[in-house]
Amino acid sequence: MDGRIDFDINHSLKLYLNDPSTISTPEAPSDLVECEQEPDALTPALINSCLNPVVDAIANSPDAVTYSSNFDTLQFLLKCAPISLPDQQTRFEAEPDCALFKLSRCSSLIPPSSLSKVLDLIVTSLETEAQLVNQELASEDQEAIQHHKQLLEIFAFLLQWAIAAVETKAAEKPSSVPARGRGGAKGTKKDGAKKDGQWDSGKQLVNALDVMSKVMKLKLNNVFVTTSERDTFVGLFTRPVYLVLESESRVKSESIRQHCWKVLCIAIKHHGHAFGI
Repeated sequence: MDGRIDFDINHSLKLYLNDPSTISTPEAPSDLVECEQEPDALTPALINSCLNPVVDAIANSPDAVTYSSNFDTLQFLLKCAPISLPDQQTRFEAEPDCALFKLSRCSSLIPPSSLSKVLDLIVTSLETEAQLVNQELASEDQEAIQHHKQLLEIFAFLLQWAIAAVETKAAEKPSSVPARGRGGAKGTKKDGAKKDGQWDSGKQLVNALDVMSKVMKLKLNNVFVTTSERDTFVGLFTRPVYLVLESESRVKSESIRQHCWKVLCIAIKHHGHAFGI
């Protein structure tokens, strides 16, 4: 079994907001890492062969995300699903030959089916953690609460990243979505996937927003001791909500719009977000 990660939410968040491509993933499978130099090798079959064991491990126990190989696999795949960050675009223009730039532009970009699977895993695991934290809060087991606090931070961080990737993908013109995105693993959940290869991520986004609301209804003051810790955690949910609300097509969806408002209202009522909004 590989080692555990030493996760620091502030450090990870700083790297993510500056440029996700700079986040190091040394424990990701070598077959994936080699795709930085050979983007065409990033096929759905390769992605599934590396992702499926991670899905199985974390589905069995959310704590498995703290193993370096599992965490780095998820981070690497999210790096292969570019997000809209001005600083990243500036870097790409200055370094058009950088490996991750080639990877983000290659025809074998992470297919919608794989991104869908990553998002589903993160959302499901976050929901499970919310239930476990609620139980620990009732028992007042402080040691267990602190352990689940880290897991909440990890999944919330990954969820913010995944939603940014999903929104970037959703903003693409339909013709730009690779047709081989249809090739998801047999038996995997493909919520929102259409038979013609186009990906409707709306249902998954609504589910993610619903889980975010459930997490924010927890007594987070008993999980995050300081106000700054709580604010950082809540920001992992409000930031992607604001990103979603920037999309005219998303706002037109009553379900998405109402779920976004719900997250923000809970943040304002229970977590001091009035000034932030």
